[in-house]
Amino acid sequence: SQNNLDLGDLRKLSWSGIPKQVRPTCWKILSGYLPASLDRRQPTLERKRKEYFSFIDQYFDTRHQEIHQDTFRQIHIDIPRMNPLIPIFQQPVVQELFERILYIWAIRHPASGYVQGINDLVTPFFVVFLSQYIDNGDKYSQDIELDNCDLTQLPKERLETIEADSFWCMSKLLDGIQDNYTFAQPGIQKKVNELKNLIKRIDVDLHNHLERQNVEFLQFSFRWMNNLLTRELPLRCTIRLWDTYLCEPDGFASFHLYVCAAFLSRFSADLKREKDFQGLMLLLQNLPTHHWGNEEIGLMLAEAYKLKYMFADAPSHVKKR
Repeated sequence: SQNNLDLGDLRKLSWSGIPKQVRPTCWKILSGYLPASLDRRQPTLERKRKEYFSFIDQYFDTRHQEIHQDTFRQIHIDIPRMNPLIPIFQQPVVQELFERILYIWAIRHPASGYVQGINDLVTPFFVVFLSQYIDNGDKYSQDIELDNCDLTQLPKERLETIEADSFWCMSKLLDGIQDNYTFAQPGIQKKVNELKNLIKRIDVDLHNHLERQNVEFLQFSFRWMNNLLTRELPLRCTIRLWDTYLCEPDGFASFHLYVCAAFLSRFSADLKREKDFQGLMLLLQNLPTHHWGNEEIGLMLAEAYKLKYMFADAPSHVKKR
């Protein structure tokens, strides 16, 4: 019917990048937060936003209780460190919004609670949902002009809808990668090993070079798995990457692994030129991506897709050979 969107079609269309003006709605649908049926969208949004603010009323005052104060303290410390180069994240109104989102999520997910890194996973949703309300001229540019945006000028109810929608979409994302954040983070340990074995298959020289210099995959790729590459890429690139992750089955878990492999092998030649542990670690922790845009992300995604195609059904790359 006219009112029902075909999710398969939406995924196909969105895989190669979503135009900025429809991205907020597409992300909500692809996250599984908004129904595909047009008639149900508004009532769903109203119900879920109300539900989120009822959680705030119910739980947010508990943040100073002894049992929860460590959680809140950790969130409170992490938030000012987020995206230090983007001024909007230093605005108190934004920091308070993030504190609420993360605290409510932590309280409602006692198995993992709050883990450092989860804060980075709110950012793309927040920025995309905010982009609906700020006019930044070029409607096709992927860059979102956040520099001179004063959020105290935004009506309170708009900020509230951005907050609630960011909470629910982040929750949907985390539902799919929950074992990344439970005690000892077993999901991440497993993915780091899978990445190592995958690199051994696709770039044995790089694998051996890292091994000879005693570079452990855990030392650099733990962060890639924990923060989903948000620390390695400019925000505009993360947003473009997530267009695709939201379209892939299990995008933030299994497809992310192939993206990390494509990302690492992209810098293979540079890494092989580094002749000692220190030089390698310095490069691995500061890979030169600050100038990246859609083109680089597109190439990396194409490479990741190829790897998925080659290895997804062959479990041998996961096992030790």
